[in-house]
Amino acid sequence: MKDNNRGDVEELPPAAAAQLASLVGIGCQSGDVIMGLSSVRRGRGLAFVFVDAGIAPGTLAEMARLRPSGTQVYRVSPLSQMTEAAGRNDVFIMGVKSGSLADGMRAKLERAALLKPAARGSFTHLLEGITREHLTISEVRITPISYKPEDGSYVHECGPVVLTKCDETVVEIFTDQGLVGIGPGGARPVLGPGGYDHLIGRNPFDVELMALSPGLDVACWDLIGKATGMPVYRLLATDHEPDPRVKAYASGGVNWTYFDKKDGSAYGAEALIEEALRYKEMGFDTFKWRPGTDWEEDGITPAVLGEICRKLREAVGPDFDLGLEKKGYDTWTMEECLEMAPIINELGFLFFEQPMGDVGEAQFDDYLRLKEQMPQVMLWGGEGLGSTSEIRPWIVQGIYDALQTDCHRIGVTENWYIGRVADYYGRKMVMHNWNSGLGTMCNVHYIAGVPSGHMVEFFLYPNEFRYGLFTEPMRAQDGYITLSDKPGFGLELVEDFATRFPHIPGTNTLANPRYPHAWERAAVRSKAVVDGYK
Repeated sequence: MKDNNRGDVEELPPAAAAQLASLVGIGCQSGDVIMGLSSVRRGRGLAFVFVDAGIAPGTLAEMARLRPSGTQVYRVSPLSQMTEAAGRNDVFIMGVKSGSLADGMRAKLERAALLKPAARGSFTHLLEGITREHLTISEVRITPISYKPEDGSYVHECGPVVLTKCDETVVEIFTDQGLVGIGPGGARPVLGPGGYDHLIGRNPFDVELMALSPGLDVACWDLIGKATGMPVYRLLATDHEPDPRVKAYASGGVNWTYFDKKDGSAYGAEALIEEALRYKEMGFDTFKWRPGTDWEEDGITPAVLGEICRKLREAVGPDFDLGLEKKGYDTWTMEECLEMAPIINELGFLFFEQPMGDVGEAQFDDYLRLKEQMPQVMLWGGEGLGSTSEIRPWIVQGIYDALQTDCHRIGVTENWYIGRVADYYGRKMVMHNWNSGLGTMCNVHYIAGVPSGHMVEFFLYPNEFRYGLFTEPMRAQDGYITLSDKPGFGLELVEDFATRFPHIPGTNTLANPRYPHAWERAAVRSKAVVDGYK
């Protein structure tokens, strides 16, 4: 039953609470169950929240607001009938993290017919119910652009390599009706036989049928939004209310080095801490970083990195979330992962990002072993996966707790289906977003529009593509990007973007001149890890 005076939160039947009591005790031991208001507020990836029926109305309403993100919230009268199994009768709120325990709880309740299966998933056509407008593609324009720091500094200095510039392509689709859609083409846009002539005369509303490259797909969605007068995030919300306030996490950590550059700048842990505190001052509450320059050249091991992690945690405090990424242009070995996992688990890191990449199902057993060593830490990944069929096993078998696909890489359409599968299995979407403001544009709308949308990456390394492409670029304020109701993606390109960012031919990635041999060594190591799963 529901009581509107209690935030419209359903009460869990006593029989259902009894069914779950034994699992609560197991979950407390594994770390999948967290207790207390402060712990639940900081919790990420929660599948369930249970609150005592006597809890304050304001707190109950606060918990009810978690439901649009996929968390199931129930009142229990009293909650102690569930928590006594864990030796606790003094708590009034409890959370259960997404994962095998939460799946077991859900299955137990559904088998016992104590709860109806969760109303997840929509198998409707993506554009069903949207009035099809007469719109005809008249021209496709592809403009490559580049950004290179004027002072000759690196964009990245990470792992065994340096990046000297950023490359992007602006995709523009023009129509006979005067509307123009924009999208990101990437550093090397896909060009089919005959160029883009096959799109002339087509209607962008057929986006699901045309199997477009990512930039063209994104540009079509911009056009659909402009033609219908709707923002893209509302078009994507087929069966729920979208949330235009999108949480962003600070992503960087690709310019700190283990060695002294002899230029007076900080290095080692001091440099990493300076960067983290800068983002905290900007209002972010989460920071993801890569584990420095080449390990072998600088004598780094998981134990050494662990001490840097401890210093970082002490500097930022317990309420600032941290994420650790894979090595830059290198990979972690399984042995390194198993040594690192307990350290970041103890230090309360939020996530560990695909340390061994997205090779395939042969990795699943090792990734599950890794998760056992860090029960408090989420495993994120998926940026290397390009379709629903590729990513489905990672979702279904509970390998990744959150998925990092990217509209810049695979478009909006395919990502919508991935997001629906993720929502069905209680997983989160935390979009990869690393290249330009064009990627930020489509990824933020995506997170706002799908029910599994959780967070978006906000890149903060030196890159003028972040703000320089648009008249009013998206900016994070206190860790959030708030979208307007402007049609399409709601952004306009600056008129002189091609002049401001002239294309610079050639590669942007070079071996670090400090140790030019290290990249080849890292490539051999990475290949060995990948080949071990083939």
